[in-house]
Amino acid sequence: MSSHDPRWCSKCKKDKGEGMVEKPDNPSYGCHVDFSMPDWEEGPRTIPWGSKDVNEDIRTCLPFDIYELKNLESGAEKILWMLQAVLYKMKKTKYPMARSQDRLALIELKKILQNARVKTWTVYTRTPKASYKMEHEATMAVLTVLGNARYQDILSSIKVKPPKLDKFGLWDIFKLLSEFVLSTDVVASELYSLDQLQVEEFPAEYRQVVEAARNIRSLSTRTIIISALDPELITFNRVLELLCGSLQQKCSSCKEGISIAAVYYSEDDKKIPSLPFVTIGMVRKFCCVKKLCGEKVLAERRKEFRILHSLIRAMRAKFVGNICDFCFLVGTDAHRCSGCLTKIYCSQQCLESDWSKVHKKVCARSKEQERKRKEGRRGRTKVGKHQVDEWIDCHSKAFGNKSVMDQVVQKMEKL
Repeated sequence: MSSHDPRWCSKCKKDKGEGMVEKPDNPSYGCHVDFSMPDWEEGPRTIPWGSKDVNEDIRTCLPFDIYELKNLESGAEKILWMLQAVLYKMKKTKYPMARSQDRLALIELKKILQNARVKTWTVYTRTPKASYKMEHEATMAVLTVLGNARYQDILSSIKVKPPKLDKFGLWDIFKLLSEFVLSTDVVASELYSLDQLQVEEFPAEYRQVVEAARNIRSLSTRTIIISALDPELITFNRVLELLCGSLQQKCSSCKEGISIAAVYYSEDDKKIPSLPFVTIGMVRKFCCVKKLCGEKVLAERRKEFRILHSLIRAMRAKFVGNICDFCFLVGTDAHRCSGCLTKIYCSQQCLESDWSKVHKKVCARSKEQERKRKEGRRGRTKVGKHQVDEWIDCHSKAFGNKSVMDQVVQKMEKL
């Protein structure tokens, strides 16, 4: 990768000649590199990973391209790239804010997104590419940066005055994409890690919640939305349609036919939308404009999310010793490499795939490293029980009597 130079960038030259990005009704994002990554482009020289030469510049030595969406390594970074593109479009079209402090808040969000993208790059350098592990660790790294920087609080505090010429709904798109990296992606990624578990492995009382969450296919939906937004903007209504599958839905409470026109994000929302809405996240509900329906739908959504969130963490903890060292997914059963006892596999296929690619080169050497040996079945069960107990304590301290973790674990123990 080489540093960005507007003189040679085709998008920059096109923007300079046509000026499309400044037009609110034009779908062009333009080239947002200099806007989105100024500290990276113009900041101090730093030593690249693995280099011993202090004169090398990390900005020109990355082993991957950071400027085009198609070249990015993870879904989490692609969302960040798209958020940066939308912010740039808002800046170039002079998107009106309600207060001067709101514009300063947007600048703060821009800095946070830059730092989060740089954090994903460190994940790529230490994690197998195109793997569940890389996607999950990139997602967690982004969430950590956004959480520490109070991204959610800043986003919630911003007030805008949508211009009449904004036919795309820039701010609505920005908020929806933000929700993926703030909450949805993490839960979806953790649920995906349990994909090898049959629904019968979950407590009977919760199987419907698990099946509904799996059917949402949140990570696939995210990919579809990002693909639709590249290389040009689409309207917020179109994004909503991709999120829901169809704008024509039935209220989850009264079953009345409705046309979805708004999004309910979280309990932080001060009021229920006045238009038919969909709840974003791993518990998908649709609701009409009736107040009673809104209250009932959101109460059900809150209850189901707490159960789903607790169940996913408890199941991952229970089978933590069974995480496959090749596909990184969780299985109800697992087997150690009989040669070195340092690797765990969920299936014969994963064992053979890892053996042919890497493990046969290091198996004999790993055998001599006792510290790397994995626990047997009994030891893995003991470790899992300990982690489940830790989650019960953690949720009890964090949520008090609202915690359902102990209830979920009791149901799991009856299986």
